[in-house]
Amino acid sequence: MNKSIFNLIFIVVFSISTNLVAEENLFEKNYVIQSPEGFKSFQQTPDTKIMRGWDKDTDNVMMLENGYDFMGFSGFVSTNIPPAVALEHGQKIKADLILIYDRQINQGDRASKFKQARRKAIEEKRVKDFGKVTEIEITEEDLVDANVMYDFYASYWVKLPKPTFGTHFIELGQGENRENAEGVQVIAVIKGSAAAKAGIMRNDSIISINGQKVSTPDELISLIRKNKGTDIDVGYMRNGKASQTVASI
Repeated sequence: MNKSIFNLIFIVVFSISTNLVAEENLFEKNYVIQSPEGFKSFQQTPDTKIMRGWDKDTDNVMMLENGYDFMGFSGFVSTNIPPAVALEHGQKIKADLILIYDRQINQGDRASKFKQARRKAIEEKRVKDFGKVTEIEITEEDLVDANVMYDFYASYWVKLPKPTFGTHFIELGQGENRENAEGVQVIAVIKGSAAAKAGIMRNDSIISINGQKVSTPDELISLIRKNKGTDIDVGYMRNGKASQTVASI
């Protein structure tokens, strides 16, 4: 094969490969699934929204209380990436809402914004005479420092249908404290749900339904489903004290 033709082919292939890498969606590449396989929006064509998060732990509780469930997350370090890239991935996996967080982790090591803009003006030959004062137009491109790195994190959420009971919970007693644990701990109560109306609160531990002891989430879910459409007696612990309430499910 002619050497010049070979070089041309190599340049074309290299250019295509470089473009593919440049267009790679880092939110998609670094996505970690935290939900069951196939978990996605209950809407056939969701109108995916993206919002800025402020504090992950507080925001996670807020999302659960507002009737959302966690799909997964993306986390990575990169130069500045527009939120539209995270939104694109969220639409692909059919999330209802995305919370995005970014934190600058270094200082730019390029010249100042104005020096960058001045250099651009010189390159474009807009400064023709040495020492002459020349207006420099600063564009958005001038304000981006490609050497500044950010720690990105995005969480992806699905809006749940109206719940029967309305709690998110974890099993108590993982590990060495199993023998001292009792019930299923509530980590969030969905606003307006049967549990919320019955007075169940975050950090309560549900220990029984209609007098039947529960010690795992599966047991709790099974009893709630079995008694759907009725009033149930809910036994729970709060700050070490046992209490009772009635929930209409």
